[in-house]
Amino acid sequence: MDDERSPDGHGGGDGVESAKSITDLAKRVDKTWEGGIILKNSLFPTKLLLTEGEREVVEQLLKDENDKPHLKITQRLRLDETKLEDVSKRINSSSSHAIFLALAAASGSVAVPDGTEVQSRPLKNLVSYLKQKEAAGVISLHNRETEQTGVLYAFPPCNFSMELLRRVATDLTDEGSKDDYLVVVVVRGG
Repeated sequence: MDDERSPDGHGGGDGVESAKSITDLAKRVDKTWEGGIILKNSLFPTKLLLTEGEREVVEQLLKDENDKPHLKITQRLRLDETKLEDVSKRINSSSSHAIFLALAAASGSVAVPDGTEVQSRPLKNLVSYLKQKEAAGVISLHNRETEQTGVLYAFPPCNFSMELLRRVATDLTDEGSKDDYLVVVVVRGG
């Protein structure tokens, strides 16, 4: 068996750490969740690819009170230095966390919640909105059965979100001009 290791000791080839772009990274990580992120009256079909952290977070926290994969943004977090440092601290000090690359899912793949005025829209609209507001979307998570809680942050492309992805994919080049992805952080515990 050939041991193709790059000089820095990481496995070569298809390892996450050697991903050079967001598209490249997306091919190297598994989809762990598909559902809708909701803001006001829009549902954005989204798939989450786990780049770091615990897959259990998905099963335990990423659903609404009806057990549906719908997550509603209820607050915004300004992308300023002190707020971002606070998020970093929470990631590092929480009992468990997960970091995801969020990409658009096919519009027909996520059902719109029954009995609501919600319309399905492309994820890039949400990305543009958050960029324009210079904010991350914040979702409070609560599993009623287990009483577990958590917070989800959805970051648009920015230096902070790039750094989160570079924790695993150190060679990632900055594609800040792109509007087709979010970086989602879930931190367990309120």
